[in-house]
Amino acid sequence: MPPADSEGVTPTGQVSSTSNRKWWRLAISVALLGLLLWFFWPLLGELQAAANLFRTAEWIWFLVAIIVQVISYSSLTWLNALSLEPFSGKIRFIPLAGVLTSMAFIAVAIPSAGLSGVALRVHLLRKYDYLPEESLFSLVVETTLELIALVTVALIGIVYLIQIGGLSLLNIFTLVFLGVLVIVIGWLVWRILSDYERSKNVLRNFVQFWNRHAKKYRYLDFEELDERLVYFNQNLRRYPRSSFIKFPISAYVKVFLDVITLGVCFRMFGYSIAPETLMIGYGLILTSSGLSALPGGLVMTEALVPVIFSWLGVPGAVAIAAGLTYRLIAFWLVRFVGYVSWLFLERRK
Repeated sequence: MPPADSEGVTPTGQVSSTSNRKWWRLAISVALLGLLLWFFWPLLGELQAAANLFRTAEWIWFLVAIIVQVISYSSLTWLNALSLEPFSGKIRFIPLAGVLTSMAFIAVAIPSAGLSGVALRVHLLRKYDYLPEESLFSLVVETTLELIALVTVALIGIVYLIQIGGLSLLNIFTLVFLGVLVIVIGWLVWRILSDYERSKNVLRNFVQFWNRHAKKYRYLDFEELDERLVYFNQNLRRYPRSSFIKFPISAYVKVFLDVITLGVCFRMFGYSIAPETLMIGYGLILTSSGLSALPGGLVMTEALVPVIFSWLGVPGAVAIAAGLTYRLIAFWLVRFVGYVSWLFLERRK
């Protein structure tokens, strides 16, 4: 008996494709977890010693680490406030910090490669009269500047590795090539966004391509999008010159304070970690989080942080204790605050 008009029919091909994606994601997650256990295996004997370190820890440094992390997140909030400055809405500092922590929470609660956080940002900032394209553009500005600061930290560690002969010529060439590629892509994106006619041509080509191949999902109206582009380009030109000084300051303060938080976690257990080891390890942590198939680097990063620092010469027990403490402060505490912030922000009409 054929289904009624009101009943939804899911194409067999779509079901098969969705099922295949689920199996691939599961396979990748299992493979990564197996690799994780392989790397973490040598540290299993250090778990008891790590537990003992918590009994003798200097807990005043735990409070210091939280304070430093709060200041770091305040710098991120300042960076977002600067990126939203020329646009039509108005939001105060504390609610904006709540939006950022809410994004961090929802990205873990609803794993979607970060898309759930982006959607929540648009939703919450709309309550403060920001248009969706303003929310998205400001996010691109903030993310780009933060990425530049993160790459700088990684480069400092790479320079140290070069000095001690830890990188081959092929490694150095690859890093230089990737660095130049990022700079060129960034320059091209800015060149397009800063010129209305170029942006319009790119938008027209994108809309034509989308409507040719994907209009069954959603048809895009070029005239409507062009009106938003005009408004967006006008606001882009309204960034004050002072922002181009404040932008890098806020981004670098955020990242370097996050690195300091990690260093304070080691100091909590009586270990003075070398600055170059700290920065190299921090860069590797970011890489491992990005490569993990699980949301936000869950589980993978918790175990890989101790592994990374043990590879860099930190005693295994200290690496475990400091790594878990850092993740508690910089990841889980932020997500907990984000959950509370989300509940309050949703009450705003």
